[in-house]
Amino acid sequence: MGLRGWLGRLAVGVEVPVFPVVGGGAREAIQDLRLRPELELVDSPRHAAVMLVVGAFPPGDVDGLAQVHDQLAPPRRTVRWGGEPVASLPDAVVVDGGEDAVVAAITETFAELMSDPDRGEPPILPDVDPVEWRGVGPYGQGGMGMTGGTPYGRPMAERGPARDGLELDRVPITIGPWLPTLPPGLRLDVVFQGDVLQEVEVGPAPIVPGEGSDLFVRALTEPVPIAEMELARARHHLRLLAEILRVEDLAVASRRALRLVHGIRPGATGEVERLAAALVRAGLYALALRGVGRLDRPPPGPAARATGVAVDARSDDPEYRKLGFEPVTVEGGDAAARVRLLLAETVQALELAAKAGPARAGGRGVVEAPRGRLEVGEPPPERTLLDLAPEVLVGQEWGDAVTIIHTLDLDVEAAGREIPV
Repeated sequence: MGLRGWLGRLAVGVEVPVFPVVGGGAREAIQDLRLRPELELVDSPRHAAVMLVVGAFPPGDVDGLAQVHDQLAPPRRTVRWGGEPVASLPDAVVVDGGEDAVVAAITETFAELMSDPDRGEPPILPDVDPVEWRGVGPYGQGGMGMTGGTPYGRPMAERGPARDGLELDRVPITIGPWLPTLPPGLRLDVVFQGDVLQEVEVGPAPIVPGEGSDLFVRALTEPVPIAEMELARARHHLRLLAEILRVEDLAVASRRALRLVHGIRPGATGEVERLAAALVRAGLYALALRGVGRLDRPPPGPAARATGVAVDARSDDPEYRKLGFEPVTVEGGDAAARVRLLLAETVQALELAAKAGPARAGGRGVVEAPRGRLEVGEPPPERTLLDLAPEVLVGQEWGDAVTIIHTLDLDVEAAGREIPV
């Protein structure tokens, strides 16, 4: 057996480094893959051997996909999990099955790459400069003076006023839309001075809502079981918590929260309460979240209740009032308060699910969804939160900005949906 054959055999059983590109309707599926021991979902394409493309995208090519693909070091392969084919990925391995099928396809593809690197995919983009810059300007770097310009497509710093009145280097950068440390499809056009965001704009979303019915949207027009809604709320909050813990480098706690998503049942609050206590002992609030992203004006839903404002559409629902429902609130308005509220509402949701029995609520044209008030004919709460993002992010350091984005529960896909009239 030659060297390539040995490499192929060694690849069997090794965690496969995978870079995910996530479209509409696939956020939860990708999150669940983080529990699979066969895969390692990495945050940079340069650390990956396989690019996994999953979910719904607008017709035509996928914005920025070619640039991401070509950053994977050869040998590389692409796997397309469900959805329509992507024009720029003619050689992608297509998988139409469930989670087990895609994991099997990825591990097999990786083993083939290790045994025969010649089966890897070539670059998609031509090997030319993305921006004309050579010889432009007095120093040949594309700028008008010693600063500025875009050599090799990377913007150089230019001098500009900072928020404190000083003249400092300013670097314009586009972040996303396929950065795994941000919600899928979120694109930020920012101006950095050091690691501080001086200007922020939210770019267009290159994903579309996936197929499937949303329980809370259905509850706008017809009664649905309260127990189902509250279990869905608890799962949503735990998934969000798992993402927050992941970006805060608490990987073990993140996986613990994810496993709870698949194991919770009405009234079983013990595991959630033990997780909450463990996060206090880990210093999450005191060391990472306290004072980060404090809001001056209440946004919708849980973020408002984390400022002490008891606004919750369930308060006006007679079926919820029969269960003795009262909104949970937390003082502070910062990232720490938002995480504490998530955990408290998860416990409350499990208790409500246990008490509700066969009771139904909804059909009144308004419902309290996990991110806030949904109302017939009105923009979804996710759109309000996305519009609020630039105001909250300007002036933040990048690490804190990532924390704010996740604790506000920004969702580009949900912000683009239309609520039925």
